[in-house]
Amino acid sequence: MDTSRPLGHPPWEIVSIADTCSAALQSMPRLEIWLKELGLSVDPALVPLMCLQTAFFTPWLPPETCYQMARLTVWLMAIDNVLDAPDAPDAAACPGPDGTPTRVRAWHRVLAGHDNDVDSEGISDDPVARALAEIARDLDREGRPELTAVWRKSMHQTLIGMQWEREAARTAAAGGGVTGLTDYLRHGAWTIGVEQQVTALWALMDEPGLSRRLPLLLGALRQAATAIRLLNDLRGHRREQSEGKADALARGLTEEEVYRRAEAGLENCRRALAPLTAAGYGSAVALERVALWHARMYHHFDPVRPGQAATAPLPGGSGSAAPARHSPFVPQPREAPAMRIEQEVLDVIASGGQCDNAKLTELFDRLEPVDTDLLIGTWQGGGFEHTSENAALLTKMRWYGKRFVDADHVEPLLCRDEDGTVFSYEEMGLATLREVVHRGKQSTAMVYDQLPIIDHFRRLTDNVLLCVMDKKETPTDFFFHLTRVSASLPQPPGDGG
Repeated sequence: MDTSRPLGHPPWEIVSIADTCSAALQSMPRLEIWLKELGLSVDPALVPLMCLQTAFFTPWLPPETCYQMARLTVWLMAIDNVLDAPDAPDAAACPGPDGTPTRVRAWHRVLAGHDNDVDSEGISDDPVARALAEIARDLDREGRPELTAVWRKSMHQTLIGMQWEREAARTAAAGGGVTGLTDYLRHGAWTIGVEQQVTALWALMDEPGLSRRLPLLLGALRQAATAIRLLNDLRGHRREQSEGKADALARGLTEEEVYRRAEAGLENCRRALAPLTAAGYGSAVALERVALWHARMYHHFDPVRPGQAATAPLPGGSGSAAPARHSPFVPQPREAPAMRIEQEVLDVIASGGQCDNAKLTELFDRLEPVDTDLLIGTWQGGGFEHTSENAALLTKMRWYGKRFVDADHVEPLLCRDEDGTVFSYEEMGLATLREVVHRGKQSTAMVYDQLPIIDHFRRLTDNVLLCVMDKKETPTDFFFHLTRVSASLPQPPGDGG
């Protein structure tokens, strides 16, 4: 059977358990040799587990992909072990002006493609840096550039998150208290390894149109990563307490609350992916299987202590593992099922196309409302048509999007100047966030301070919103969309960008 055929190229072929085990078995000796040659700080006993899990994620991909993914997972465990050792001199030696250790700065530079700079810093003998450079080069050679860029960003976030966790532990040990739960979960989702595994798999898939589905996929991925972080905290809480680490339980959540949040996150992830898995998209199937594997693993044992298998259920749980539903591997139908309207609209947003108001109204009424916490941040906007008076005005203003600082400070009209710099256009005033009932649902809405306009929001994903402008004495609703942007993208003055 041709197991090298990418999932995006029909017809699919049924992948047997024997094929999955074969891919894992082929990877094990190679990974053991690689680990030994580099001298990475990882228990060799974990090699079979790493190979089996990556073969489970995407058994339709070739054994070489299994090996690349297992190698990446081993590397993530290695840096976790390095940075988790609070007294290890090589973890914190020679901090730079920003407080980041020399080795960590070098790893960032490797990810940015500056291997020569790493050598010039005199640490080319660092096994972690050399391993990362090899992984990145191979992924660049085999992967799709637009998706390897997403993977590289997730890897940078891993390093940022691990350094943040290290500093937070030091602050707590010095009596400075623990950081808030929101910051902890944001960084903890980066460091659990799920996002890095999944984005690497996406880069190695030959799936047409995958980039257009990224807004939905990334929202589901964040739900999964946060849920797995919570399950990790439940399974390893006692160990981490003894190591002086403060997890979600140390930040005020009970075991039952942590478990419920994790279950809800996994269910939200599966629900968001449902239209894509039903249509046979391998990117969604892979994400679902990664989440499934990690959830089941933490229900049974702590991978940091693999020799201490656990038979008791997770604290706060019902005693059973996470729901076992997953997408079976069956031949792809000649015609994929009709795409749900959510995905159709996400595709329109990604492509910059147009969509009629009737379809948008139907979707808007189905979607969940949003709260203030979800809105906080900078969002890039766009419209679904280009001919109305509102659309023409926004085009003339070079409208970029909106920035929500807090409930009482909203910059509704971020625009670009002649040079492309984003600034807050305030001649029409600012805005505030208020709870408003619209079309039968109460949700956070944006109310202009000086104009008779209210913008209503509904959640497509955590990072994409469907919005409608409700303007007094205007009979036709104006629909638009907002997509969250990272801090690295253009920011208004004063935002550090």
